[in-house]
Amino acid sequence: MRRFSVLFSALATLILGLVGGAYLATHHSEPIAAFYNKVAKKTGRLLGMEAEKENTVGYIESTFLRFATKLYRLPDTNWKKGGGLTVMGDTLLLIIQDGRIYRFEDGKGLIQTGIEVPDNGFADYVDLVKQPEFSNQVHKPDSMRYNDILYVDSDASGFRGLIISYTFFDREKRCHGSRLAKLPFDGIPDLKSFAAAAADWDVFFETTPCLPFRLQGTALEGIQAGGRMALHPDGRLIFASGDYAHDGIETPDIGLMDPAVLYGKVISIVIPTGEFRVLSVGHRNLQGVTVDTKGEIWTVEHGVRGGDELNHIREGLNYGWPKESLGTLYTGQPLPFDGPPGRHDTYTRPAFAWLPSAATSALTTIDNFDPTWDGDLLAGALSSPEYGQSLYHIRTDGDSVVFVERIELERRVRYVTQFGKRIALWLDLTDLMILTPVEREDPLGRAIDALAEAYDADVVASTKGLLQACSECHSFMPAQSAAGPTLNGVVGRKVAGTAFEGYSEALSNAGGTWEEDRLKAFVSDPQSIAPGTPMPAIPVQDPRVLDALVFTLRHADTSADEHLKY
Repeated sequence: MRRFSVLFSALATLILGLVGGAYLATHHSEPIAAFYNKVAKKTGRLLGMEAEKENTVGYIESTFLRFATKLYRLPDTNWKKGGGLTVMGDTLLLIIQDGRIYRFEDGKGLIQTGIEVPDNGFADYVDLVKQPEFSNQVHKPDSMRYNDILYVDSDASGFRGLIISYTFFDREKRCHGSRLAKLPFDGIPDLKSFAAAAADWDVFFETTPCLPFRLQGTALEGIQAGGRMALHPDGRLIFASGDYAHDGIETPDIGLMDPAVLYGKVISIVIPTGEFRVLSVGHRNLQGVTVDTKGEIWTVEHGVRGGDELNHIREGLNYGWPKESLGTLYTGQPLPFDGPPGRHDTYTRPAFAWLPSAATSALTTIDNFDPTWDGDLLAGALSSPEYGQSLYHIRTDGDSVVFVERIELERRVRYVTQFGKRIALWLDLTDLMILTPVEREDPLGRAIDALAEAYDADVVASTKGLLQACSECHSFMPAQSAAGPTLNGVVGRKVAGTAFEGYSEALSNAGGTWEEDRLKAFVSDPQSIAPGTPMPAIPVQDPRVLDALVFTLRHADTSADEHLKY
């Protein structure tokens, strides 16, 4: 009776939550994610469920590497977007959108540290825009973010400690921009007990001029702050400063190509003094910066509709924004440029551009990881599942891009960094994903090993010959079709039941599943099962070989492994 009461209460809570959520969605302009979070948590508590700290997601396949994945969800963040990752010694650190800093511990997930950060003026902004004079403007306070965190331990830089970048709001001047603040360390502190106050940080760099509200669109467009950082081997801090959408499209261009205007720029900064010089101009929304193993600087930035860029940064160059881009307005109409649309002939072209937009969101260099990836770049992406929500494994050669390999995740990747022999991803919906390279399984090889233990040598040899013929048209890897559908997991599968698009009409309409006897008949005489199928007959005289072939197909099945999309 008690269990029934608990279940009833949980279901009632869930139903009321959904109804209430629907009401809020139609009657309230604030995000309702927090409401849903509370409902889900209460329902879980009533059902006796513990909060999830670690979840094994499955496997991710790339061309050269296979990864096992674990997912760690950070609760109580209301699904807010933003933040960054850094590695301090053997500890992974995360700063989230509101400035809270967490450390990662294997098996336990993300644990909040005692490090407070400087105030960014968020409360002042929220309070100010309640006044009637701002009621005709669009305000999105959550776009005021802490944008990145970087641990520095470099004799060349003259600094050891943490650096954060964030969007600030000055209430007195009614303006905003980007700041960098540093927190010095003596050695690497024990973050289980270490604490720091906001006053312990030193602001050592600030973008100028301080920007007024935009009169069109969102007044403070913090999602275009950029704010990513990287350390050069010579000790310079490389800072990627976004344009806050002051680009001349919806609001006047503040002079993005003027070196004195510190927006839309890649900037080199001396950490101890804050002295700086502008390396490059003509950038929009810089969402990733890294220094490769040869000391070369690379960035990724968002275009408008298309035209997301990978740029090789060289001092003194102009990369074109807001005068030139390979994107368009969100309506599909050309951007208001002087030159021909879609060409990028006047200013420095990107090394690579994504069309349609991938919304490349972060960039890191891979080193001492695996020979097939070492020296390459890795970017995250936020856009739709069709074009983004992926990792991009990028190989460069001088100014050239050798390849861009898309590794689909169907998850919005906000940040990516190498974490020892692992890859750490910070995802929207506040999940940390840890990718660990694992040995790639060979489904066919595993099946042949089982075959060799179960059958005589002559049968094994004949069956291997048949399998070689099968592999000319079929893959044995999961979800990877070739000229024909994958044979991975075919025994017991629905006929014409994969995503393969080349099934004959006969097979598409056959119905049923591939049971062993049906497979044997199809292999021996395909036309008897599916008239008109292009599958050729495989003459098998020895019934033992036919049995062995189906035995092997049954063992070439990795359906018990959970895979993310590749």
